[in-house]
Amino acid sequence: MNDLLIFVMEGYNRYSIAALAGILDRERPDLRLEFWQGRAGLGERVRQAAMDHRHVVVAFSFMSPQLPQILPVLQGLQPLPSNVTLVAGGPHASGEPESTLRLGFQAVVTGEGEVTFPLLLDRIFAGETSFEGLTGIAYLDDTGKFIRTRRGPWVDLDAYPPFSIKHRKLAAIEITRGCPWACSFCQTPFFMGGRMRYRSVEQILYWLKQAREEVGMRYARFISADCFCYGSPDGRHPNLEPVERLVHAVSSLMGKENTFFGSFPSEVRPGSVSKEGMALVTKYCANDNIVIGAQSGSPRMLQLIHRGHTVEEVFESAEIIVAAGLKCIVDFIFGLPGETSEDREMTVAAIRRLTKMGATINSHFFYPLPGTPLAHTVAGEPDPEVLLFLENLTSERQELGRWKGRLKTLTAMEMLPLVSA
Repeated sequence: MNDLLIFVMEGYNRYSIAALAGILDRERPDLRLEFWQGRAGLGERVRQAAMDHRHVVVAFSFMSPQLPQILPVLQGLQPLPSNVTLVAGGPHASGEPESTLRLGFQAVVTGEGEVTFPLLLDRIFAGETSFEGLTGIAYLDDTGKFIRTRRGPWVDLDAYPPFSIKHRKLAAIEITRGCPWACSFCQTPFFMGGRMRYRSVEQILYWLKQAREEVGMRYARFISADCFCYGSPDGRHPNLEPVERLVHAVSSLMGKENTFFGSFPSEVRPGSVSKEGMALVTKYCANDNIVIGAQSGSPRMLQLIHRGHTVEEVFESAEIIVAAGLKCIVDFIFGLPGETSEDREMTVAAIRRLTKMGATINSHFFYPLPGTPLAHTVAGEPDPEVLLFLENLTSERQELGRWKGRLKTLTAMEMLPLVSA
């Protein structure tokens, strides 16, 4: 009877699971991995697996908005066999490790998992019940006391695969990690550090070439908080020389028609957009859009949430993107803490100006994310006038319309009886 690791894999965590599977391909090549959806019947499948294996680990990775989906999955896993261990990671578990453990998990990986996760699995599969001495982890001791260990060293992205070729779990490649701006609503700088780290062009090409040759990977997409600051010494000011090296090399390998940069799942900060940067995208890449994060049209709110850019920079960026023949998608967050009716009016005015310029809007509703400076504030109450405004924008195809699903998620999260300890 051997050991088994089950990843609960859904669309929202496919990138993180692909990266973890890639790490285990190297660290634990003989370990059996399964990728199961968190649907009805998962509990029975896990209980059957427990009878056929010595140890079973069921691993979850999720963000706070997925809590309404996670809770019924956890309930369905009960009763849990004694040889099954539930492990959690990702943004929510990192920000709320204690409450996550009290949902039924035996261990939580906090922050970066490249080093900690394989070591944690070693302990579990060896039959050890103590997690003492591991970094970047949280657990409840035998008395139910919450224990959180110190953070481990920052990870060198070049030292780890971005996805799993062996299990054909491919993903957009994370080319930067961390963020120097420390926006008060965002988890990235507080979990991944305030200094940007970069995956080298050489390693990016290596993994793309391997994936293309071995499993037919066609598209190259990237993950970054600010694509145009790739390779920048301070992560704040674009340095287009490494950006050009990257997109030129990737386009030469994968083909321009298969190379995407600055579009989902990445974005670009206002102020990082330039005519020169747009020229690189149109020369080497196939994406027809660039995503920028404005978040508010109110100068006061931008300063309050530490965005580090102005409203005028949003307009200037949109103008440059549209002039380059690309669609400009602009993110906004409604209901930020401290937002007044005047702030909302300024955001609506900014959106009207942007849509007249040809931009498309992608709207969000604020929810306090654990581990951020705004973690203990309250979710923004959607304003009826804003909802009507967004409905009209959507019908005119000037808004992506995803705000409707996000509004349902916000409502579901507000109904949860337990979010924090």
